[in-house]
Order: sequence, then C-alpha cells, then structure tokens
Amino acid sequence: MDLIKAINLNLNTGSKDLLIDANFRILEGHKYGLIGANGTGKTTLVRLIMDEIEADKGSLIRKKNLKTGYVPQQPLFDQKQSIEEFLLRELSSLLTEMKLLEEQMSSTKCTENPAALEKVLSRYQRICDDFESRGGYQAQEKGEILIRRLGMDNLMTQSMGSLSGGERSLVFFAKALLVEPELLILDEPGNHLDYLGLAWLESFLAAYPGAVLIVSHNRYLLEKTCTTLLDLYGGTLREFTGRYSDYKTDRLRGALVEQNAYETSRKMQDKLVKRIKELQSIAMSQYNPPASVMSQLAAAQKKLADEKQKNLKKPQLEDDPLKLNFGDENTRSRIALQVKDFNWSFADRILFNKASLEINSREKVALVGANGSGKSTFLNVLLNQGDWDNKTLRLGPSQVIGFLSQTPEFNKNALTIEDEIRSWGPLTKDGAFNIARNFSFIYEDLEKRLAVLSGGEVNRLQLARLMYMKTNFLILDEPTNHMDIRSREMIEEAIGNFSGTVLVVSHDRYFLDQLVDRVIEIDQGQFNSYEGNFSEYFKNKYPVLPRLSGKIKSRGRERKTDNPSADFNNRNMERRIQEAEDEKSRLERELEKAFAAKDLKKGKKIAGELDKLSSRLEKMYSQWLK
Repeated sequence: MDLIKAINLNLNTGSKDLLIDANFRILEGHKYGLIGANGTGKTTLVRLIMDEIEADKGSLIRKKNLKTGYVPQQPLFDQKQSIEEFLLRELSSLLTEMKLLEEQMSSTKCTENPAALEKVLSRYQRICDDFESRGGYQAQEKGEILIRRLGMDNLMTQSMGSLSGGERSLVFFAKALLVEPELLILDEPGNHLDYLGLAWLESFLAAYPGAVLIVSHNRYLLEKTCTTLLDLYGGTLREFTGRYSDYKTDRLRGALVEQNAYETSRKMQDKLVKRIKELQSIAMSQYNPPASVMSQLAAAQKKLADEKQKNLKKPQLEDDPLKLNFGDENTRSRIALQVKDFNWSFADRILFNKASLEINSREKVALVGANGSGKSTFLNVLLNQGDWDNKTLRLGPSQVIGFLSQTPEFNKNALTIEDEIRSWGPLTKDGAFNIARNFSFIYEDLEKRLAVLSGGEVNRLQLARLMYMKTNFLILDEPTNHMDIRSREMIEEAIGNFSGTVLVVSHDRYFLDQLVDRVIEIDQGQFNSYEGNFSEYFKNKYPVLPRLSGKIKSRGRERKTDNPSADFNNRNMERRIQEAEDEKSRLERELEKAFAAKDLKKGKKIAGELDKLSSRLEKMYSQWLK
C-alpha cells in the first residue's frame, strides 16, 4: 500500500530548482534511504513529505490519516526538562487547550448561542482526535514502556541535560514512536552516536515493522537497513532498488555508459564541425557551388544541430581522483609509534593506566573506543609530546606527523583558499593553484572564502597542507564528519592510496572497513589490538549486540549454539562470507579504476562479475541467518 505517492513534483527556491518532475512512492513496511550532496534539498523534500511546505507544481498524495514519526537532525529540547515532560510536551499543550474549550462550552456565551457552541465543539473534537492520535491518556505509561524497551533504566524524572548523547537519541526515538507511526522519518540519525550506538540503530531499524525514510551520508547504515535508495542530484530524483553497495556498482556502471555516449557525441561533433568548415570553404570558393556540396553542407549542419540537441553532459562521477604526493617514501624507521606505560588522568578519572601499543611504519590503524574513553585526549597528548626522545610516547626518527582535525585552524590572516595556501610558504598564485588542483579545486576556487567551505572542501584543503608538509604519518580525527557521500569517497580513495602510516579515529564503519587492517581499542585504560578491519573487530568483540552505553541494559542474539557441528558450520559460512565481501570490495575498487581509465569494456566485465557475486552473497547471508 502507498503511504506517500509523489507525481511530477517541482520546487524552486528562487535561485535554483530543488525538484524537477520528481516521482517516487513510499510503500508500507519498506526501508528507504534519501541521499545526495549537501545542499541539494534533502531536508526540504522531507518537509514536503511532512506537509510543512507545498510544492510549486505536481501532487503529493498521502494515505488518509497517515501517522508519521519524525526525528530531526538537531532536535530541540530544554536541558532542564525531564524525560517525561519532553515525551509528553505536545500532549500537555493539547490537554491545556481541551480544558480551556471545556470551560468555554459551559460558559453563558456558548449555552445561550448554539452557533458559538457548535464552533467550540468542532474545535474540541479536532483537539481530542489529535490528543488520541498521540497516545492520549495512555501516553505517559506508553512512553515509559518505550523507554524501557529501548533499553534505558533511567528515571523518567531525570533531566534531558544530564543524559549522554546516546541516551538522548533513544529518548528522541521514543518520542517519535509514541504515535505508533506507519512512517518513521530520520534526518541524520547517527550524528550523536558512537559505534555501539550506530550498531544498535542498525539493528533497531532493520527490525522495525513500519516504513522508514532515512536521510543519511552513513554508507554502512544505508547498506544494513535500506532496500531502496532515492538519489537527489541537480533537482532530479532517481530511485534505485537494492542495497547501497549495489547502488554504487550500478552508479559506476551507468556512469561508464554515459561517459562513453558523451565522448562519442563529442567526437562526432568535432568531426561534423571540421566537415562543415571544409564544405563551407568549397562553397565560398565557387561563384555557383554545386547542389551536391550545398546538400551535404545542409545535412552536416542538421546532423550537428541534432547532436547538440542531445545536450549530453559529463557524468557526475567524473571527478578527478585526489593526487597525493606526500613524503611517505622518506620513511626509514620500522617503528612509527611506540607507546610504553602511558598514564593519564582527568580530574579524579583515570583514562590510561600503564597502556602500551606499537604501530609499524606504513600500517593503517583505527583507534576506537566508547565516547569518553580517551581517544581525543590521547591524540592531543601524542601531538604535543610525541618524540623520538620521549620513552613513553616515542615516534620513529623519520616520522613527519600531519594532523587532520575536526576543527581545523587556518591562518588567522587568511580569508580565501589562496590566502591559506600561500601562507604555507613562498608561493605565487599559480603555485598555490598547482597544489590546490591535486585536490579537485578549480582555479576559481582560489577566491572562495574559507568561511563558506563545505566539510569536504575543508578536509581537502587540510590534506593539501599535509602534502605540502611532506607528511609520512597521518593522524585523522573524524575525517568524514559532515561530508556527503561523494566527498567521503574522495577522501577515502586519497588516504587509501597513501603509502605512509595512518592512525584514524572515526565512527564511519564503511570508511574504516575500506581503509584499515588493524583496530586498536581503548578499553578500561588499556590499548587492545585486533587484526583485520572494523567489521571483523566488531564481530569478534561483540558476538552479542549490546545496547547503548551508560544506564542501558544489554541484549542481543547469541550466534553460538550447544551444537558443535552447527558452530563449525556457522564459522565456515562466516569465513566464506568474509572472503566474498573482500572480493566484492576488490571488484568495486577495480570498477572505479576502470571508470577513471575510461575503459568501458573492462567496466562492463567487472560489473557483471559484481552482479554474480552479490547474488551469491545474498544466498550465503540467507543461509547464515537461518
């Protein structure tokens, strides 16, 4: 059944088209991901669906009395408000209005005036219906039940300001779920969750019986929860049925075809322009040119006009990869970082107690841990105190650290990209551009003000500086935060091609799976090392999926059984799935390389292999989950 049906929606902000003849459906029980670059209009589309604004043209048909739950990207709340008060805020205002209307109904004005009474009764009925649709008098009990089911044992009188980010996220979900929504809409739902919180969210949404629309750049969340993707780009909304990894493959394959058509058209136009010039030259050299020449000229001109009318554009994915030339070839030492008996405390809290770790040169390592475990503290201490002569925080003698920060500090006198780059050393404007162009900036971008840069542009500019510094040891603090998917892919590709040492803190599981080959976890003041990517670490660490940290109970489904044969079969299947996932990642990288090399034939072959492998994976996952 259709919950939402959009037909030829058009919306213009006055400066650009956000939607051009958009068509889509949201079906009962289905999971949708809404993706697109920052600023393309995703939140505006959500407001259309929520009936907060109207389209300029077209129609948006909603199921009658559709119940919708919404968790915005930045929910508003009063720090002093209790959990219960926050959950029942709208109901409280409705109750107040109901009491006022009841008083009006018993007043002389209404008892002596049937028309006035009818008007108040009509308003009272609408408020009562709204009150009931939001849970009515059972909402208080229902809210507490939801809070408990989501795993929290906090008192309902606890203030919102005293909750952790993960706990507040659960309260926001509980509020959206109070109405028992047929459609749950989440705008960047994982923004304030650590990796355990994100794992819980993936599990919750996968099991949620209603329809879900997720606005997110989190590729792992999209992969695990959504079976249909709505891709908004340049006002055009494209619908794709399948997981994110399948969408990515299809997108690259489509771009290869578009690229081939574009290049064929360009060659044809160049050939026709040349032919037209030749025929015009012949015609102009003769007083009475032959009819055959004029006929050929007219045909060539018409063919050129037809070719131009196709208006083929370069595929949107044809971004040049970031060209990184760091100083990683200068690494001479085997050890990049050696930490021995590291101690650190904050106030009365011990963060690290005789913690030790070792990272070899050219390793790519993730540093993980629950929020508050000390990741940022450790990075700050390392950046300020790490040195070859420091026996506790010893850096390899040839290591040149480059730090990509969540909150970068640009030169205080720099207003533009050009100003910032030229502050790094004796550089001309052309010299600054020669650096910037390696990071997908065009010449005009040099004049762009630093204050208006997107998250992706800021991180590309930081990487440019690290390249200029000849860095061979990258330390990255949440490098994909606030970035759209394409920007994440560009940063991911750039760092993947870096041959030096990488130590990265990130909640982006998709990014970590593509990049790292070891995970170091901070737990109870110690560094614990796990070989493999993030998913392998997480699976070994948490065979039972816990809920969020703090005052939250654990739960989950044990994969282990009392049957040794079944355990062996499970492990064997898990190994086969991991091998297939690794092969899938390799083929996806090969497909991207084929696209970059404009090799359509090779791209088609790889895409076919990916389709077959994806089908095999689906069957293996089905068997594993039985």
